[in-house]
Amino acid sequence: MRRLLTAAVAAASLWAAACSPGHPAITPPPPSGNYTLASLSGQYAFISNGEVFTNGSSFPVPLVRVGSFTADGAGHITGGVEDVNTAGSVTNAVPITGGSYTVHPDGRGVLDLAFGQNTLEFGIVLTSTSDGLMIDETSTSSQASTGSGNFTKQDTASFAISTIAGSYVFDFAGLDGDTQSACPCPESLIGQFTVANGVVNPGFFDDNDDGTLTSNASFTGTLSTDPLSPQEPITNSGRGIALIAGQNFVFYIVDASRVRFISTNLGMLSGDAVRQNSNFPLDVSGITGSFAFLVAGSSANGGLTRVGRFTAGNSNLSNLLVDVNDAGNEVQFNNLSNASITSYDGNTGRGTLSFSNGATTTFSFVFYLSSANDGVIQEVSGPSGTNTAIVVADGSILSQSGSPFTSSNVTGPYAMNWSGLVTSNNFQDEEDLLAQVTLTNLNLSGTADFFQFTSSTLTPLFDLGVGGSITIAGDGTSSASGQQNSMTVNLSNTAPIHMAVYMVNPQLAFFANRDNNGAQRIVAGILKAQQ
Repeated sequence: MRRLLTAAVAAASLWAAACSPGHPAITPPPPSGNYTLASLSGQYAFISNGEVFTNGSSFPVPLVRVGSFTADGAGHITGGVEDVNTAGSVTNAVPITGGSYTVHPDGRGVLDLAFGQNTLEFGIVLTSTSDGLMIDETSTSSQASTGSGNFTKQDTASFAISTIAGSYVFDFAGLDGDTQSACPCPESLIGQFTVANGVVNPGFFDDNDDGTLTSNASFTGTLSTDPLSPQEPITNSGRGIALIAGQNFVFYIVDASRVRFISTNLGMLSGDAVRQNSNFPLDVSGITGSFAFLVAGSSANGGLTRVGRFTAGNSNLSNLLVDVNDAGNEVQFNNLSNASITSYDGNTGRGTLSFSNGATTTFSFVFYLSSANDGVIQEVSGPSGTNTAIVVADGSILSQSGSPFTSSNVTGPYAMNWSGLVTSNNFQDEEDLLAQVTLTNLNLSGTADFFQFTSSTLTPLFDLGVGGSITIAGDGTSSASGQQNSMTVNLSNTAPIHMAVYMVNPQLAFFANRDNNGAQRIVAGILKAQQ
């Protein structure tokens, strides 16, 4: 299986695969809004997943980076640190020696991080003064890289092991550390742990390692300062080391409720741990209402995305809709059956659910809730009674709210990011898009950066005009014609790209492409309102 990296959502190919003569040029609108350089001020923890092609390489390899940077509110990066995992080769505690950034009124900008003589460049879109989306846009003589991610403002008062206390739900995704076969192979690790004074006990996890399942296993672990990196104590960056589910990680504290992780052995996993709050359901009767979910990963055929929604009542699931893209083969399901939450543990927030496509296929998932409204989800679909799965995929599950969704509440400025795979000339690799768009009467207008890889080339395109539209039906269960809601994205001089879109609330939507118009894609992303 080939891992579809998401930043959660990344991948690419030639611009020629997307560019199509005869389609109109779109002029980007002038940037408008209230963002300034001062909107990015303080310390931020960042994460990015993608690919890198270094000087002398014959093909790009997977790349994950997690770190912390400090912005002075006036366009300067004054310091920071990052940890990098390149195809399983780890470089720890790399100092960020400086850099610069720009912020336009619409929240778009460029973030340059300097590492001595080398500089990495990222495109950014602020979603508030506390967070934003980013893509790697580095293209120099020594390195070409792309990848999607995000950054979140850190609470420096939380930079101590003692502040990480209570129960946390985690989702770590990426590649395993198998060096004995044709791998490294895709892996998804989700779970829950309780920690006090740096001691993790108890912890529970579900692991899907290239289709081999480990279910609801227990573990102990630790979170601590890094004795090997005195130049970056936890009090400076929130950085420390951890042992989780038998694997070694570096972590960065965002605040007491969120910690970012990157593995430092046995492969390249990364993701966040989020503290469970007091209202997470104590039994299955507390799981009620409508939920949207998005998982991305890989199947035996290639990249995989599933985006959908359901209504929960006790253990029953109804009004299921799912859009699937399995290696470029897109299917919409709106007649799913035998849907239920098959188990739930009110001590850990762990549950399982399944539904069927007629009598042919059963889709199975494990989830861990961090509250009554959100959690992480892992697909474990496979032969009944076995510990094997036919896919490796994970992502988010969130309660839907704010319906009916209409042009009156789905409106205003949004950041948009997608990441995944696209095929050109029988070669499949990474594609990332980051945009700022304004929705007016459900029509899109904005500006995007668009990056694609081939086996040996990174093709960047900056400041593309964006148009398009969204079609949604009130409560998100279906459209007037019985089909799922949709979004069409028009990039300048490009064939329209069609997405299935699922509203989480008026400020957030999940989407994944629903056809191969212009190029065979397997991409997924989010539309997030700017504050």
